[in-house]
Amino acid sequence: MEEEKTLKEEIKDLAKTIEESKKPKEKKFRLPWKAKVGKLKLRKGFVVVEIINENRAIDFQKKQIIDGTININGDIHALDDLDLYYYKGKPFVHQPKGKINPWHPLKEFLNEERVYDGKVVTKNEIYGQKYVMARMKSDFITAKKTIGWGASIFGLVVLGIIAYSFITGG
Repeated sequence: MEEEKTLKEEIKDLAKTIEESKKPKEKKFRLPWKAKVGKLKLRKGFVVVEIINENRAIDFQKKQIIDGTININGDIHALDDLDLYYYKGKPFVHQPKGKINPWHPLKEFLNEERVYDGKVVTKNEIYGQKYVMARMKSDFITAKKTIGWGASIFGLVVLGIIAYSFITGG
């Protein structure tokens, strides 16, 4: 037969359920929608970039890798294959806003050069400068001087007047 619980036991059970319900549920990390990279963008060379601002705020964006560099709000940053991480199968980069190269944990703890996956990893920041300069040179566009529509119409009118004066003999 069923044993009836005493009032103390029922209160203890209720207190346990209240304590268990007060524990917050753990939320899984999800990338913002604007930073998600699909299959088509992956083929075109896009990566998810975690931008670490000077005030330690973090923004997520998707950016395209062009000649080993990414352009973030007009600033060009260099990338290397050691700087790429993968989150759920998508390439991911931690980029401090004020630095040329992305953040990489191996570089933070190195005092001298070491070889990692066949590459020399150093603590300094100068390896990305040649990539940045090459990208800046390729982005440099010389503006061609074009004649506007007004000038071309004016030229046609003048040419028409000259042609008319030759035809009429005047």
